[in-house]
Amino acid sequence: MKSGKKTIGCFGAGNMGGAILSRLAAGMDPGLLALYDIDAGRASAISRKTGIAASPSPEDLVRKSDVVIIAVKPDAVATVLGAVKGAVSSETIIVSIAAGVGIGSMEKILGGQAKIVRVMPNTPSMVGEGMSVLAPNRNIDDDSLLEVEQVFSKIGRVLVLPEKLMDAVTGLSGSGPAYVFTFIQALADGGVKLGIPRDKALVLAAQTVLGAAKYVLESGEDPMALRGKVTSPGGTTIEGIHVLERSGFAGIVMDAVEKAAQKSQRLGEK
Repeated sequence: MKSGKKTIGCFGAGNMGGAILSRLAAGMDPGLLALYDIDAGRASAISRKTGIAASPSPEDLVRKSDVVIIAVKPDAVATVLGAVKGAVSSETIIVSIAAGVGIGSMEKILGGQAKIVRVMPNTPSMVGEGMSVLAPNRNIDDDSLLEVEQVFSKIGRVLVLPEKLMDAVTGLSGSGPAYVFTFIQALADGGVKLGIPRDKALVLAAQTVLGAAKYVLESGEDPMALRGKVTSPGGTTIEGIHVLERSGFAGIVMDAVEKAAQKSQRLGEK
């Protein structure tokens, strides 16, 4: 392992891996970063864009990196870890962002002493507004966890939760952007129905969701309290809220989160 500044390698330069690499390269010395992708053309493209050197082999990537991010499809994780386990040292921090791949299954390949952090990021990470949840194994000390937190803070917010909650996290923040996209589309459609041009309706809908979310995070207030502030007696908003409540809107969203979490659990059992 290198001394001094920590080096970070990313195995996989697809959508999420590429987003992580691009964000990291924008905020730190690209010389401290490395990437590898089985698709040499994709690796070369990311390398040209970011200035990050592409490693010639998976083993080379692992040997030169203090933190190794595994950003491949879930069904490829076992193959990747099996191929590089000989290059993993006692100090290497393995970070997997593969959905449904548990820490236990990775420890079976790398050994019980391996340092592993399982991470569930989401797609808004691609624009620097992601939500990443970290679940460390018992070998990760506070300093190691902080290193991983600093990596993922480059692409959004970070929380640390026990691994047993990862299926719930998948159902909420992992799948959540798709629910929000659906809501934005529905808001925009409502505007279009009332005569607003679609491009303008989409801006109105998306900015409204963005602003409301930022208000929740920055105010720290309960969403229901904030809803109350905009819902005047006998006003327009309560008319709309009535329709949502009568239709079971909140229950439908809760059901969606629960069903997605249950699916994540079933996938992890395969």
